[in-house]
Amino acid sequence: MTKPFGFNEPASQYIPKPNAVSTGELTDSEKFQEELPKKNTLLESLNSPEMVKMREDLADAHQKSIEASVGWYHMLSSEDKYKAVEAFCYIICKAEKEGTSHRGLMSVLGVYPEAFWIDDLMTIHNALYTEYQEQDSRNWEDEKTLTKLAQDSTQMPSDPI
Repeated sequence: MTKPFGFNEPASQYIPKPNAVSTGELTDSEKFQEELPKKNTLLESLNSPEMVKMREDLADAHQKSIEASVGWYHMLSSEDKYKAVEAFCYIICKAEKEGTSHRGLMSVLGVYPEAFWIDDLMTIHNALYTEYQEQDSRNWEDEKTLTKLAQDSTQMPSDPI
């Protein structure tokens, strides 16, 4: 029976005992030794005919999803298209100006984690992130120039007269 921890008892009795990993029992086990020579089975299984077929099916499903989304967009009225484009541009640019991550961008759009596989969203994120980072660095350069000009204009030339 374990007594509740008290102030006068040594805390060392509550330290967990070492597990099989730290004592080496796991690596010494027969099962581990059997599996050790099979360490390339993951690569082999990824290139198996079943996995190749599954990747092809996934690529086809992805392409069909893109085509369905583009078809849906073209079925919208011109007013709805305008509203959708305006909203997406505003939401994406605002998030990117604030320096969001790819996951943050998906969250702001309300599509995380479902949109994780939309690779063009990552392309947009990377392009805008780079653009806004460069803009920010240009703004800092402009700010330094303006600060220098302001300091120069506040210093009055001495009047030689």
